[in-house]
Order: sequence, then structure tokens, then C-alpha cells
Amino acid sequence: MNASYPKVLVADDDRIVRRIVVAKLSGLGYEMTEAQDGREALDLLEGGHVPDLVITDSLMPRVNGLQLVRALRESADPALSELPVIMLTSRRGERDVIEGLKTGLDDYVTKPFSPDELAARVHTALWRAGKRRPT
Repeated sequence: MNASYPKVLVADDDRIVRRIVVAKLSGLGYEMTEAQDGREALDLLEGGHVPDLVITDSLMPRVNGLQLVRALRESADPALSELPVIMLTSRRGERDVIEGLKTGLDDYVTKPFSPDELAARVHTALWRAGKRRPT
């Protein structure tokens, strides 16, 4: 992979959703890493694998998406606390969206989702964060 392209970590317990996200974004040049749940994502992040953006599901075993976002936002490491995060979830109620945004999400995408729309939102989140991205 070309090291100049942004790195994205996708955390979702649904392998099919991960595959769709990985296929779309890797096809655009992003370097992708997968986690099966929030605990695995935190292990990767705390172990030094810090991507440019995280995409997470909300409903996962062990550590859910909101717990993952809270852990990132509360981190003393700015590389983690300022990491852009997009929630990809089937929870579409207004209260769910508000709770996610108050927790520190940068964006909220509901399932079923358009891979093209998700790619555009990833591009925008990285641009706002000042990260390099494919053109």
C-alpha cells in the first residue's frame, strides 16, 4: 500500500459490513485495518496502531461503539483523543444520534448505508482533521 494514503480502522462485529467498508475504501487507496469489536480496536490503538480515522459500529460485544469513543476522547494521548470517528450503525433514533454526537463522534451514518456516501463522509472527516487523503 502507498504510505501517503490515510489509514482507517473499521470496528464492526458483522464481517460482511467490514468487508463492504474495506472493499470500498481500499479500492480508493485507503490503508485498512479491521477489528471485530471495540475491545480489539482499543487493543490495536493502545498497542500503537493509530490510524487517521476510525469507523465503528455502535452495537458490538465486549466494548460497544460509544464506549470506544469515550475511551478515545478521554485518552491523555492527543493522537487518540483527537482521532476522527464515524459511527456506522443501525440505531437511527434521534436520541441515539444525539448521544453519539455528545460522546464525541464526528459523523453518524445509519445502516443500510451507501458505500459511496460513507467514502464521501470519510473524505470530509479527514479533510476537516487536516489529514492527507486520496483525491
